[in-house]
Amino acid sequence: MSSMAGTILNISKHQGFIFYNALSFQCVWWTGVLFGNSALLLSIPLLVLHFILLPRVETAAAIPRDLSTMLKIGLLGMAVDSLLTLAGVFEFSAFPTWLACLWLHFAVSLHHSLKLIRAFAMVLQAILGAVFGSLSYLAGAAFDAVSLPYGEGVSAMILAIIWALLLPIFITLSRSHRSMG
Repeated sequence: MSSMAGTILNISKHQGFIFYNALSFQCVWWTGVLFGNSALLLSIPLLVLHFILLPRVETAAAIPRDLSTMLKIGLLGMAVDSLLTLAGVFEFSAFPTWLACLWLHFAVSLHHSLKLIRAFAMVLQAILGAVFGSLSYLAGAAFDAVSLPYGEGVSAMILAIIWALLLPIFITLSRSHRSMG
């Protein structure tokens, strides 16, 4: 009976962490879009809390896994956004440090609240990336977090193509972590 209670407790901890991960990602997105770089006052502590809570829910090996994923995907995402900015697809009123932090939160969510997408066929991952990746930027533009000089239609097409490629790549990169040690 006590092992069953322990199993239920572990499941609820894990589910609670998944909920925390999803909620923190949404909080980081919304505060970044609405408050710009001031959102870092919330985004950075939420990311630190992720790594404080993580070993209580998974093994200690999850920390280097999430850090590695965060670095790979975060840097790639920031590079893509920088290239899109240089290409004139995006314009920001101030350097979007909040967006860099959002990339870090997105990256760690691939092991937690977005983990179910990893089981989908690559074609479905590409479709989800095209739809939701582009919608995220269009929503950000609707709240004046970013300007889309090419207009919504052209920008949406560019972003859909890029995100159709990126999401499967991000998922592959999140799977490629090798444990250290």
